[in-house]
Amino acid sequence: MGLKIVPWKAGTVIDAPGLYSGVPMSVYHSQALCDGPSISSSGLRKIFNESPAHFYCNWDGNPERENDGDSPAFVLGRAAHHLLLGEDDFTSLFIQRPDEVEGEPWQGNRKACKAWIKQQQAAGRTILTPDQIKTIRGMARSLAAHPLVQSGILNGLVEVSMVWRCKDTGVWKKARPDVIPTDSGGFCDLKTTTSVQALDIKRTLAEYGYAQQAALVAEGWQTITGERCEEFCFAFVEKTAPYCTRFVVVTPEDMLRGERANYAAAETFKKCLEAKTWPGPGENDAEYLSLPKWAQDQIDYKLGLTEGEPA
Repeated sequence: MGLKIVPWKAGTVIDAPGLYSGVPMSVYHSQALCDGPSISSSGLRKIFNESPAHFYCNWDGNPERENDGDSPAFVLGRAAHHLLLGEDDFTSLFIQRPDEVEGEPWQGNRKACKAWIKQQQAAGRTILTPDQIKTIRGMARSLAAHPLVQSGILNGLVEVSMVWRCKDTGVWKKARPDVIPTDSGGFCDLKTTTSVQALDIKRTLAEYGYAQQAALVAEGWQTITGERCEEFCFAFVEKTAPYCTRFVVVTPEDMLRGERANYAAAETFKKCLEAKTWPGPGENDAEYLSLPKWAQDQIDYKLGLTEGEPA
């Protein structure tokens, strides 16, 4: 499959749809990427599953956005992606925290340790603890042993960004698959998780809106290349021993749900941009909300036991 990959140059503003290599993550997530407002899968999922207000709070296009920094879970996931997918710049982006600094055991409040942290931050490196490195190595062993990985399911182009205009709303959309396949139309994305039990994965798929992520990649792939996404698979790897791995294919029905959810979220994004308002859930008026069915049944059952009893 011949793919046209456009090397991105520092300071370039994208004004044409395509596959772009070399885009730093800080630029990819910013509004400096395109010649107009842009939104990625995380933004569309935030709008659809929470609210425009929740999205706008941390959006790069918000001049007063709140940024609490990366959580330990996010850092672990990002580092695992770089190492497990064979990206070349791992050692320039991450470094393991040493056991000793200047001959003394690590203690975060010591001046020497604080100076070492500042030095790594100035160099653009994220610091990983020894436990995080141990976890990543465990996940790597488990993933490498899986037959699908050995057959090449994670082979392809990494660090390539898809950028295109939404044909319905005109806003820029962007996606950055873990791997862009070079010999098929099947995509596979890596996810770290707490459990690969079937019920837990189903809950994770729903909670994080992963069908929307898969559908967005499929939309970008077809828009840019004219090719259909034949299949979208998630590789889930546990973050604790025994670091089990499970591959899950998104069903066609859920892909369609994700596509419709993305469309609704993109429409909302466009309307909020035009109106310059970013409402939260239920801001218009008071509303009735019933108890969930399980709570209703529980109360009714208890009432049935007690109301007939003599005082």
